Amino acid sequence: MLKLVMQHFYHDKIYTEETKIFYKLYKWHCGLFTLLQLRRIIGAIIFGVIGITWIIFIKPKIYGLGFINVSMVLLYLELREYKNMIKFNTCGTRTPAQIRTLEMEHFIKKFISTNGKALGRKEWKAIKQHDIGLYNDLLCDECHHCCYFYSLEIARIIRDSTLIWGAIEEPFEDGHNYYAHAVILRNGYIYDSNMRQSERYEDFIKLYEFKLYKQWKYEEYSRKDFRETEKAEFIKWCKENNVSVYEKF
Repeated sequence: MLKLVMQHFYHDKIYTEETKIFYKLYKWHCGLFTLLQLRRIIGAIIFGVIGITWIIFIKPKIYGLGFINVSMVLLYLELREYKNMIKFNTCGTRTPAQIRTLEMEHFIKKFISTNGKALGRKEWKAIKQHDIGLYNDLLCDECHHCCYFYSLEIARIIRDSTLIWGAIEEPFEDGHNYYAHAVILRNGYIYDSNMRQSERYEDFIKLYEFKLYKQWKYEEYSRKDFRETEKAEFIKWCKENNVSVYEKF
C-alpha cells in the first residue's frame, strides 16, 4: 500500500532513475504520512464498496445501506477537515486532525526505527541506557540534518559500527546536487539518522549515487578530537567534489 502511495504521489517529484529503491526507502519517511492523511477517504471507499456490494448481492439490504451511511459520514468529516486546513494552515497552525496524524506517524516510525537491521532492539536498549536524552532525540525530528553529530554518537555506543562520511545526491532536486552526509554501517545495513531507519547499504549507494570520503572503526572515531582532526581534510574533499552543506561537520 505504501509503495502504491509513493508511486502515485511522488513519481513526478523525484529526479532519480532508481525509482523502485526510492519508493522502498522513502515509504516510511514520506508515504506513511500521506497514507495516514488519506485514512478517511480510504475508509469511505472501503465502506462504500462493501455497502454497494451488499445491496446488490446480499440480503437484508439494510446492512448495505448502513455501510454506505458510514461512507458518507467519513466523506463529510473529510470535507470538514479540508475546510479546517484552509483556515488553520493559513494562520501557520495545524488542525487537531493533522496533529493526530503526526502523533500516529511518530508512533509507527518509532517502531520502525527501533526494529531495524542496522540497529535493533538490543542496540536501542543500549543507547537508551547510556543516554536517555540521545535516545529521545534520535527518535524525533531533533536529529534531522544533524547526521554528523548523531551518527558519531551512535557509533561510540554501538562499538561494532563503522562510521562513514561522504556525500549523497538529493533525489528531490534536479541537477545532481550533492550534500555532505554521515551514516553508520552494521551487518550490511546503514542507519541514517535523517531518515531514522535502517537501509541496505547497496540500496543506499545506488539511490544516492553515494560518494565515499572515508570510513572508520571504533578505535579511530572514539578519539575525543576525532571530528576536529578530520574536519579540515573533509571540507577540502567536499570543495574538490562540489559537495555542499559540510560546514557543521
